[in-house]
Amino acid sequence: MADLEHTPQSGESGGEPGGALVAAGGVIADAVTYVAVVTELAVAGFRLAGLSESVRSTYRYVERCARGVDRLADQMAGLAVDADTVAEHHEAAAVMRSVLEAAEAMASSLEDLSTLFGHTANEHVTDYGTVADAAQSMSVPMAEAEFYSNR
Repeated sequence: MADLEHTPQSGESGGEPGGALVAAGGVIADAVTYVAVVTELAVAGFRLAGLSESVRSTYRYVERCARGVDRLADQMAGLAVDADTVAEHHEAAAVMRSVLEAAEAMASSLEDLSTLFGHTANEHVTDYGTVADAAQSMSVPMAEAEFYSNR
């Protein structure tokens, strides 16, 4: 029977005044942690989507620059500028275009991550939302987290 005796844990008052307040504080902290996790996942997904759009915006800018450099090279050729200078400008435009494929791959990866963060937030709500709601609406203080852990 000695195994069934309760020994107060840290933060627990052992029946002293304020013990319920400490236990309620733990429940509130757990609920706040749950809300914070869901919020942070959603915010991370939103930010990744924004970053993807920034990459694509830069991609479009670089693409316009490459077209402009090619146009300048063509104009130079029409003005009898030496062939090496014209070739260097076309080469610069080609280098600009060579990074566009990598930029598009990065933007697509960021979109995928954004979607995954959104799914993770939704799954977290699906998996733990009812538990968090039940914990918040309990009429008695919740046990410390160690009580619920697997042993």
